[in-house]
Order: sequence, then structure tokens, then C-alpha cells
Amino acid sequence: MIENNVNDATEKSNHDKATTTKRSKIPESVKREVLMEAGYRCAVPTCRTILTIDLHHMIPVSKKGGNEAYNLIALCPNCHALFHKGIITEEAIRNWKGMLTALNHAFDLETIDLLLFLSKNEQQIKDLYLSGDGVLKFTRLISAELAGFYSAEADFMRNIFWYKVYLTDKGRIFVESWSKGEISAI
Repeated sequence: MIENNVNDATEKSNHDKATTTKRSKIPESVKREVLMEAGYRCAVPTCRTILTIDLHHMIPVSKKGGNEAYNLIALCPNCHALFHKGIITEEAIRNWKGMLTALNHAFDLETIDLLLFLSKNEQQIKDLYLSGDGVLKFTRLISAELAGFYSAEADFMRNIFWYKVYLTDKGRIFVESWSKGEISAI
């Protein structure tokens, strides 16, 4: 079970050895909520690791940050370490959390995965043909104008139609801004 691989920092020493703030255990219901928000993956859109996840306090416990879901974000240990080294900025973390919240209210997990699939595989999907049923998987993205589609081929004798789905310019800007943690570009 993935939840057994969640580190909530109550079991680890604090990243700042000089700080000895007592941490309370994050309730299981809050852990589940944060993990579900990120799709049981690292919240960094360019990472999305699934094996081991840390729950990062956006407002540190040492600064009175609590164990509420709005203050926690799921990060893999690598991205968590990159944050504490200053490579991933606090602004990017806040923006990724905000985007996850917005995306989860607008789309289901499958739709978010399809958006990332279109983005990461733009060059490879040139030869991807979908049936009408396949296009239906992308309807939420198409209606939000993050993706588009067109009729690619038709076999009128067998009544078979093939379509291509693509990331629109709006979708590309959205994913690039989300990936960089730059919400102002959206």
C-alpha cells in the first residue's frame, strides 16, 4: 500500500538541526487527502514520482505551520531535498499547490494525467490515432480548450474514423507555467 511509504516528518529529524520544534503526527485522513490531491504522486509536475512520498509543510512547523491539508504538499524525497537546498523555490511550491487544488476542482485525476501525457509526449503522439471513443477520454480538456482534435483518416467502406488529439497553445502555456511554478503566466 502506497500510504505506508508516506513520510510526514514526524519520524524524521527536522531538516534544520538547530530547530527542535516538536511535531505532532499528521492525521491519516489528512495524509490521504493530500495524497489524493496529488494523485498519490510527487506534486512537482515535471517529476510525478510515485514510490515514496514526503508530506512537506509549506509553512514550517517551526513557524507555527499546522498539519492541515492546505499547508501540506506531497513531494518525493528528491524534490523535497531540492526545496530545502533552495533549488525549488517556495513560490513554485505554493503555485504547484494552488494549481493542484484548482485542477482537482476542475478535472479528475485521469484528465490531469491525459493533459500531462499530451504535454510530455507531443513529439511521439504525431502517429497516435484514436477512435471516437478514444477522443471522448479527452472531452474535458477539449471543452476547456487545453486540447483539440481533428479528423485524421476515414475508412468509409468499413465506417471507421480516426482522430488526432493535440495540446492547444493554451494547453501548452498552461502546462509550461504549471511545470515551472509560474502561475502568473496563466
